[in-house]
This record gives sequence, C-alpha cells and structure tokens, in this order.
Amino acid sequence: MLRKLQALAERGVDGEKLAAQRKIDRLKAMFDFDAPGAAETPDLFQGTFKRSSKARRIYSFSPAEFEVANAVKWAIESATGIQCLHRDRDLLAEAAPSTANRLARIAEHISQSFRALVAKYNAVNGVSVADRGVFIMGLYDGMMNDLRDVGQRLPSRPGLGRRRGRVKRPAVSPAMGLHLHPYSLALGLGRQVRFSVPLQDITAELDSLTQPRLTNEAAPSDRQSSGKNSRASKAHSALAG
Repeated sequence: MLRKLQALAERGVDGEKLAAQRKIDRLKAMFDFDAPGAAETPDLFQGTFKRSSKARRIYSFSPAEFEVANAVKWAIESATGIQCLHRDRDLLAEAAPSTANRLARIAEHISQSFRALVAKYNAVNGVSVADRGVFIMGLYDGMMNDLRDVGQRLPSRPGLGRRRGRVKRPAVSPAMGLHLHPYSLALGLGRQVRFSVPLQDITAELDSLTQPRLTNEAAPSDRQSSGKNSRASKAHSALAG
C-alpha cells in the first residue's frame, strides 16, 4: 500500500499528489516503516541441517536458566529434527560439525534475546516473578508459531488463584501491570526473535506495549478522584448558597 501511495504522490494529477502524500504522512505517524523487512530478517532455521551420530556441545547455561535452556533445546529439535540433550550445564546436539557451529549461533541468539526480554519484562512495575515461566512460554510459542486455537484458554498465571475470605482493596493498586497477561504479551516478541529482528527493536516494542497500559490503568483512579472533587465542590456551593 505504501508503495502505491508513493507512486501516486510522485506521478498523480491534480489533487492526487497532495491526497496521497497526506495518507503517507498519516501512515508513517502510525507505523515504523524503517523496521527491517522480512527479506532483511531471515528465519533462523532456514536451510538444511545435517545430523551426526556424535553429540557436540553448542551452548552452556547457568543452573537458574533451565526454562531458557529447555526452550532452546525444544526449538532446535522441532525446527531442524536434530536431537539434543542436556549434559550438566551444556546443551549438546547430534549434528555434523558445520551444523553444530550454526546451531551454536542460533542457541546464543535465542538465549541472549530471551534473557534480555525476560529482564525487561520483570522490570515492569507490578509484574510478579512468578510470571517468568508463562512469559518464556509465550516467547517460545511465538517463535515456533505454535499459536493457540481461538477460544483456547491462556496458560494460568502462578499465584493468581481465587483467594478465600474478604480482601480489602487498596485505594491505589500497587501492581498496575498485573493485568497484562505475560503469555499474550510475549507471542509477537518471540516471533521477532526467530526472524532476527534487532534486539533493541524488540525491547523497544516491549516498552511500547507495557507503558500505555500502565498509564491507562491509572486513569480510572484519576477520574474517580476528579469526580469526588467535583461533587465536593458542588456540595460546598449548595451550602454556601
């Protein structure tokens, strides 16, 4: 669509040029057309992968990174058919030397991307540490295009079960970001990881997806406060009259 509008803005007649340019300006204000296109961001798993009877080390993880380590293992096995196994802290792949070298780069890319996005998400005000696993699940499913069917329930969030007894609501919620489901938020980000979109662009998108919602969450409190002040002002005026 943008190309058609640009051609019309260049070769249109009468008012067509001006109308097309206005539409282009509106589109550019809404979308980032400078982001890399699909041709510039190839699929991580594009091409062929050669198996081997020998398992070769492709990456290492810390003990606390078991969720990321499993995501990398499952992604490689699902996308390439290369069998992988964990040995202590190392991830090994039954791949030919050239394929193992490529898988090492893929594992590094996925691991670094997941680490950065999880750290960024955990820094959002109100996000629980218990959401980490669900967020990583969303990154993985988005990366592997393993989307849920329409109507299928999202993964449950740990620690958000029904509480018994009466719970007193605070005047201002201390966890404004908890209404953002980590799985849904992560799906599109994981897809971009697979297509090698620059990490700074993905983290910037995560910022843009969380910040407006946090601002909007505070809006009802502001409106309620404003409404109370307005009613109090009217009552005061009535008494004074």
